[in-house]
Amino acid sequence: MPVAGSSLDAGGAVPQTDSLPNLARSGDRCWRPSAAPVRVVSGKPQTIPWWLWWNVLSADAPTVALVWAALFAHATGGKLAATDATVLVLAVWVVYVSDRLLDGWTAKNLATLQERHRFCDRHRFALFGLVVVASATMVWLIANRLPTEEVGAGAKLGIILMLYMAAIHAGSRHVARLLPKEIVVGFLFASGVILPVWSQSVRFRWDLFLPWSLLALLCSLNCLSIEFWENDGRGSIEMRPSFVREAAAHINGIAAALATSALLACLVSARGAPSVSGLLAVCVGALLILVLHRSRSRLSPAALRVLADAALVVPPLIAVGIRGSMA
Repeated sequence: MPVAGSSLDAGGAVPQTDSLPNLARSGDRCWRPSAAPVRVVSGKPQTIPWWLWWNVLSADAPTVALVWAALFAHATGGKLAATDATVLVLAVWVVYVSDRLLDGWTAKNLATLQERHRFCDRHRFALFGLVVVASATMVWLIANRLPTEEVGAGAKLGIILMLYMAAIHAGSRHVARLLPKEIVVGFLFASGVILPVWSQSVRFRWDLFLPWSLLALLCSLNCLSIEFWENDGRGSIEMRPSFVREAAAHINGIAAALATSALLACLVSARGAPSVSGLLAVCVGALLILVLHRSRSRLSPAALRVLADAALVVPPLIAVGIRGSMA
């Protein structure tokens, strides 16, 4: 994902104390910290293992968005329309790739970036062309296939997102401190996920407000965890507001509290309520992040990031499968 230090994904254009381990090694060595990690001193490419391509190609965040949107659609008794799914995937992909291209363009030293940013910088012309094509396709679908209510809601969310990205990439420290990306990205991402459901509702869906709120917190936890793992608890974390630094120091507690809250909310919900599947997915996702954080010393930062996004994909995917089989 999550869903994260660049302005949108954790561990972006900030000084990093850590670079990718020796990814050229084969087997499960890629998933464990190397005794003598390679230090990247330039933007030169390294061998990228198969399991990292999902992240390097910016396909992780669109996948997370798609499965959660499908889950919320199923929770309301419907299905995610093909047009909604396509627009959502394209929008998320364009935003994340654009953000990483901007990170590479504004970085003074590419070695301070993660491999996903360096990959985008190395292939910036090809990716820029794909962004243009994806954006044009998305605009055509929005103009011709989406209902007016959804277009209006999406436009408002898009304006907020663009203003935030512009402020962050312009180097506005005040905005970064007042509105930390870990929090902002989590709630904007969750808003985009549920936008097709809420925008077309005659009334506000209070039955989905709680799982949406907890999903936003889960996405924020995902961003915060990745930021901490990729910076080894140092670097950009120290430049965050005090409450963000405090949260980074208590990831285990936050994950446990989020999982407990989601489980309790599920237990008190009416049987068969639309919110139950979303709450259970949030609970499992938070527990998976808790497990990853406790196992961080045995995994490389790159592996942690991939698994953190997988932790946001697997629970809703299983929930959608279960609801589909019961339908």
